[in-house]
Amino acid sequence: MSEPIRLFLDLPVPPGGLERLQRRLAADHRTARRHVRWLPAGAAFASGVLLLAILLPGAITRQRQTDQLTAALHAAIAPPPGGIRVVDGAALELPSGDPAVRLYLVQAASAAAD
Repeated sequence: MSEPIRLFLDLPVPPGGLERLQRRLAADHRTARRHVRWLPAGAAFASGVLLLAILLPGAITRQRQTDQLTAALHAAIAPPPGGIRVVDGAALELPSGDPAVRLYLVQAASAAAD
């Protein structure tokens, strides 16, 4: 038991066994070469997916912020439904050449003397 080589049996090589082994090893070598050709393509695809996974959330966030800013600007520019209301003064609507633009002349009623 101290010599590990005695644990293995000496088996005779079957007829044609060496040739079959050599053919099999040559076939495995050709198959391995074919897989190596696809390795750069697979690496490029994986890199693209990784890059997309990194950049896509930031692009979505920026688009949401842009949409929110655009909606806020539209809400700020849009006139109130009943027209403008002046608390301490008067407003006069002026004619405009563009129907989408409204012009108002707004003036305070009186300046309080301090």
